[in-house]
Amino acid sequence: MADAVVGFVVEKLGNLILQEAISLHGVRGEVEWLERELRRMQCFLKDADAKKNNGDDERVKNWVTEMRDLAFEAEDIIDTFMYYKLQQMQSGVMGFIKRYMYVPVELIHRHKIHVDVRRIEVEIQKLSESRTRYGIDNIGETSSTNSQCGSQDVIPILPQLNDDIDMVGFDHEKKTIVQGLVDISNKNRSVISIVGMGGLGKTTLVKSVYNDPRVKRSFDIFAWVIISQEYTIFEILKRISLEVSATSSRDTILDLARAISEKLKKEKYLVVLDDVWRENVWDQLQKVFPDVDNGSRVIITTRFLNVAKIADPTVQPHELRLLNEKESWELFLLKVFPRQDIETSCPVYLVDFAHQLIQRCRGLPLALVVLGGLMSTKSKSKDAWQKVVESMKWQFVEGGEKCLKILALSYNDLPYYLKSCFLYFGCFREDMAIPIKTLNRWWSAEGFLPTKNGKTTEAIGLDCLEELAQRCLIQLTGRKYDGSAKYCRIHDLLRDMCISEAKENRYLEIYKNDTVDCAAVTNAARRLIIFNEFETLTYSNSKLRGLFYHGGMHNPLIFKALNGQLSGFKLLRVLNLNLYMSEFPSEIKSLIHLRYLRLLANNMKEVPSWIGHLHNLQTFTVGGGILVNISDSLWTIESLKHVELFMISLVNPPNMANVVLKNLQTLKGVSAGSWIRYMLQTLTNLHKLNIRKVTNDHANALYVSLQKLGRLASLTIQGYEIPSDNVMTAFSNQHCLKKLYLDGKLNCKKLPYNDVFPQQLVKLVLCLSQLEQDPMPTLEKLPCLKYLKLGAGSYTGKQMICSATGFPQLLFLEVRGCDELEKWKIEKKAMPCLKSLELISCQKLKVIPEGLKNVSLEQLLMKNMPEELKSRIEENTGEDWYKIQHVPNISFKYYD
Repeated sequence: MADAVVGFVVEKLGNLILQEAISLHGVRGEVEWLERELRRMQCFLKDADAKKNNGDDERVKNWVTEMRDLAFEAEDIIDTFMYYKLQQMQSGVMGFIKRYMYVPVELIHRHKIHVDVRRIEVEIQKLSESRTRYGIDNIGETSSTNSQCGSQDVIPILPQLNDDIDMVGFDHEKKTIVQGLVDISNKNRSVISIVGMGGLGKTTLVKSVYNDPRVKRSFDIFAWVIISQEYTIFEILKRISLEVSATSSRDTILDLARAISEKLKKEKYLVVLDDVWRENVWDQLQKVFPDVDNGSRVIITTRFLNVAKIADPTVQPHELRLLNEKESWELFLLKVFPRQDIETSCPVYLVDFAHQLIQRCRGLPLALVVLGGLMSTKSKSKDAWQKVVESMKWQFVEGGEKCLKILALSYNDLPYYLKSCFLYFGCFREDMAIPIKTLNRWWSAEGFLPTKNGKTTEAIGLDCLEELAQRCLIQLTGRKYDGSAKYCRIHDLLRDMCISEAKENRYLEIYKNDTVDCAAVTNAARRLIIFNEFETLTYSNSKLRGLFYHGGMHNPLIFKALNGQLSGFKLLRVLNLNLYMSEFPSEIKSLIHLRYLRLLANNMKEVPSWIGHLHNLQTFTVGGGILVNISDSLWTIESLKHVELFMISLVNPPNMANVVLKNLQTLKGVSAGSWIRYMLQTLTNLHKLNIRKVTNDHANALYVSLQKLGRLASLTIQGYEIPSDNVMTAFSNQHCLKKLYLDGKLNCKKLPYNDVFPQQLVKLVLCLSQLEQDPMPTLEKLPCLKYLKLGAGSYTGKQMICSATGFPQLLFLEVRGCDELEKWKIEKKAMPCLKSLELISCQKLKVIPEGLKNVSLEQLLMKNMPEELKSRIEENTGEDWYKIQHVPNISFKYYD
């Protein structure tokens, strides 16, 4: 009887397995077809996007929107299929019987996928037929330059192009440019470039320069030509020929160019090329602007820094800034109350409203001009102005729409992949300094970055950022010693435009618990942004790809609002939880598409074993609190690229010599242990490494492992005692190492000879090293060193000498907490490039070096230094003032 029952069960189970296999085979084939179709749709959308952005054909716009939504649905179906497939794979042998207990449920899922694929197939057919039916069958077949044709009717309405212009805030820039134009000592034909985002006042500034009496007296021929986005060389040459009165026998490019060049050779000319968008414009035109040593000039205005640099690499472009509060007030009132005294024009009862409106413009001249023009038409009553303040959403305010359309020119011109990258800026708070590293990893996790042979995704992401900055859509800030940027920002109006465009395309939604925008209306956005604290998240969207929580980080109870909902977002790729939590959310284990995970720990002791279920995870970041244990399963995730523990970490990676993390590039915050011997040497693609709690016991293991990490670019070693002999000997194989941070006592009294250090080092930080002999003879010979910090306790000697020709590229030097230092000598020609010097808490250093008078410093900071030193450097009266009087920025501070 028992055998019969077992036989019956086995037979039924076998039938279910066979049925499932047949079903799986069929669905897999359909999903593979859908994947191919999705790739075709995505390629088509890239082409069609250009025409959709024209805004001149509502049929095209709606059609592209339908195709985009269909592509989203196809992507969802494919990811859902992969979700169930990966869940099956994770169950393993032990889950075999259990899995087949739920075969009917899985068959239902597969049937639904089958139905969805068929529906998509039908919808694609309908869309294809509608192209011909509604006369839009040429979509996507035009060149990419068509993406800009809708902008031409916008440009003429720019206030800056009016003859009666108001220029505010650029007096210094104007003076500098005018001096460059009329400089009779410069006989070369030179190109002057003015660079800035749309609406920043480039054309206004150049108009003022162009009409300046000194400029008018200095040139014989003048020409002003608007290039803009759509252009042909023939049209540009034709306009120039008309401006300079050059005649040609035939209207061909060659004849026009020859006629213009011959005309300009005869006299001193000034030509303005306004609104240049393409790098090749100058390459195509420069031959018509002859250089005959008569001081002729060309002025270029552009949104793109690379255009300016190509035009004349020898001349520094003029990068325009935003207006400050005073300048903004002046420009705004000039438009609201024309031909009135600025000091008295605004009624007292409107001053507060005016300030609120001005603050909204964030110093952008175009926004101030457009908004000022709008307010000039309003009644000068409190009610009228208050209504505008309360309804201050640019996309809905008359006049603001005009501003956004002009700002959107740069966005519409972006390549397809860069548009997705740019829209991600809507995920950040207003006015936020955005960490470039984080943004880059989000892009990578989303799959936005194109592939380029020989380049990592991180390098490609940085290229994208540079291009966005060159187009003046963002600003790169927080420049580091090597010129690279650490943060970036986006202007508020551009962010508004970004969010508006993103919402229209279901790219993202900003959640507000006091409205029904998300919960009741769309519920289909690909990303959800949460800025406010809330008790309950009333939002359900199984198609979500990114969840970003930026608030409530000081209240661990706030995470309860997400309990029970995370598992519903099963297609998530990016999960950024900027809030504290006391335990690792168990729901995360079901998010098997996750590529980026960041959270803050509050007494979170361990990361559980199921972390290994996240087979696609690329970035794992935990900050805050104390972390004692991370399950070994984390280190089995082959896709891992970055592991960062920004916290008090007692975590030792496992002693797993067989682990092959070939993609791991960043490992930060781990404690030293036996894993250094067994596992570290296998991480051959590691770029950044930060190890804590190092002791002499780890000397040999570090020596062996570091020698095998030939791609290491950044190394941080912290510990009570650092086995410097072993570590530095291992540097002989470090040909990529540029940043080195040693925090702890070195088991040597002096640094080794220079040739032991990696010669390509750019940044070096030494703290608590307790060196007894002067480190400068070794460090000054490092040819690429740009940043040097001698931290507290790094040097215990009394004298330092920087010899002639030492530190040939050093830009930044900090000397801190060298308690015994009494004398510092800087020989002539030492540190020829030094720009910033910080002297902090060196209590026995009472006289600054004589040699500082030969160093081209731009900034000198002295903090918590002896009072005697301060008196010696008093401006004009101090006996050492002559040593630093050439330094433009000097500050002397004490700790609070």
